[in-house]
Amino acid sequence: MKPRNHQIEIWPLRAEQWEIHKRIRLAALADAPYAFTTRLTDVVARPDEEWMEITARRAGEPDSVTYFAAVAGEPCAMAACTLTELGAEMLAVWVAPACRKLGVGQALVDYARTWAIQRRAPTLVVGVYADNQDAVTFYTRAGFRLTETKRFDAQTKRPILIMTMPLDAN
Repeated sequence: MKPRNHQIEIWPLRAEQWEIHKRIRLAALADAPYAFTTRLTDVVARPDEEWMEITARRAGEPDSVTYFAAVAGEPCAMAACTLTELGAEMLAVWVAPACRKLGVGQALVDYARTWAIQRRAPTLVVGVYADNQDAVTFYTRAGFRLTETKRFDAQTKRPILIMTMPLDAN
């Protein structure tokens, strides 16, 4: 069931939010294993102490941000953005099925774009598995363009398309 209140809130991860981080990340990996290089089986048994450490580390990274979105007050999405040699790169983007098509994905992109511009990154970048046509379509609608650059998943060798969005601070 889709929430009636479509108010979307976005906030950066804080160290004390390890339980939200754990819940949303595990939900993402369970829902869309085809979209991530990390596998649910590799992280589902992590002890809470490890989640606390990872969350605290990510919350304190100066050149990266992990952030969440909530609809009607319920956390339902996450993404990360980090400065790389390509620009500001979006990673680990996921929206819960019940909150898709409500503008949450676009809100995640908008947050990354603002974060990247504030850090004077020339480009916002996202890598998308070539066979994930829904993601390619979404990112194209959000303003990204396909490049000639490809990466390959180290484990599966699946091709990853690199999509970019030029950033203009003006």
